[in-house]
Amino acid sequence: MTTGDRSGGEGLEVRDLSVSLDDHEILRDLQLSVRRGEILALLGPSGCGKTTLLRTIAGLQPPAVGSVSWAGKDQRSVPAHRRRFGMVFQDHALLPHRNVGANVAFGLRMQKVPVPERRRRVAEMLGMVGLAGYERRGVATLSGGEAQRVALARALVTEPKLLLADEPFAALDRPLHDRLLADVRQILTELCQTAIHVTHDHLEAFALADTVALMRHGRIDRTATPHELRADPRDAWTADFLGLGTVWQPPPGSPPLTGTTIRTPWGPLRLDAATPNRPPTGPPAGTDKDAAGGGRCLLIRPEAVQGAGSGGVTATVSDIRVAGDRTIATFEVPGAPPLHGYLPASFTPASTHRIALDPAGVTMLRADP
Repeated sequence: MTTGDRSGGEGLEVRDLSVSLDDHEILRDLQLSVRRGEILALLGPSGCGKTTLLRTIAGLQPPAVGSVSWAGKDQRSVPAHRRRFGMVFQDHALLPHRNVGANVAFGLRMQKVPVPERRRRVAEMLGMVGLAGYERRGVATLSGGEAQRVALARALVTEPKLLLADEPFAALDRPLHDRLLADVRQILTELCQTAIHVTHDHLEAFALADTVALMRHGRIDRTATPHELRADPRDAWTADFLGLGTVWQPPPGSPPLTGTTIRTPWGPLRLDAATPNRPPTGPPAGTDKDAAGGGRCLLIRPEAVQGAGSGGVTATVSDIRVAGDRTIATFEVPGAPPLHGYLPASFTPASTHRIALDPAGVTMLRADP
C-alpha cells in the first residue's frame, strides 16, 4: 500500500456551505478544514446535520450554497465516483454473493487494475486489517466486527484521497467496538490516511481523532483537539454534551457569578482568577450580556466532589454506578441538580454524607445563549 501525504498540507476545504432538504435548512454557512493526513471526528447529537455534511462532501448531496474543495480544486462539478473519496457506513453493504476477496477488490475492478496487482493489494490490505487469508471466506460467515474490517479494507484498498466514515461502529458491542476503534486508529495513522469520522459518541471521537469538529444546529460550533475540548469546554452545552460533569447555573434572580467567592447549593466556593477555572472573557456568543457575570455557569467535574467530614453540606446518595475502575456516586441536595462525584465504593444508595467542592475541579463557563 502507498501511504498518504504526511505533509499536513492543503486537503479538504468546505466554505460557506448551506444545504436544504424539503425547504428545511439542514446546514447553514458551514466552514470546515481538514489537513492532509489528519483524522477528524465530526461529533454532534442526532439531527445536527453530520450525515448530510458527509454526503455533501462525498458528492451525493448537492449544496444550495457554498463550495467543497480538495487541494484547492473545486469539487462541485466532479461526480461522486470521480472524487476518489472512500466511504464506510454503519451498514457495511457487502456484496452477499461474493467472497471477501471479491468484495475488497470491487473498487480495484472498477479502476481496471490488472489482476495480479489487484490480488497483491487485496492480500496486503486484508493483512493490514487483521484478516489475512480471508479472501475465499463467504460474507455470511463473518462476524459483525469482521464484516466492518472487510468494509474498511474495501474502502482503503483503492488508496482514496479522503476516507468518509458514517458511524461504522455504532452497531457493535462495546468490547469489540473499542478494540476495532484502536485498530482503525493505528491503520489510518500508519497509512497517513486523511479521514472524516462521523459519530455522536464523544468517547469514540476522542479515541480515534486527531481533531474534533463539534457540530450542532447545522454548523460547526468549534474545532479543537480532544484534550482542548476536555480541558476547556467554554460553554454549558459543550460540557453537558461531552459528559464532563454537573453544569450549574444560579436560578433566576440570583446574583451573577462574579468575584472570587461564589455561593452554591454545595457551600461557598472560592475561585482563583489565576487558575484554569478563571471566568471566561467576554459575553456568551450571540447575547448582549456583559462580562460582569451575566450568562455564566459552573462546570463541576466529578473529581471536585470531596468528602467534607464535619464541614460542607449534607447530601443523600441517590445512585451508585461503576465506570471503569471508578465508582460514581450521585448526590442529592435540596434545591440543586444531581451532583456526580468519584467517591469510595463503600457509599450506598440512601446513605447521607457531608460533601464539599474542591475549586480545582470547578470551571466557570458561558451559559447557553
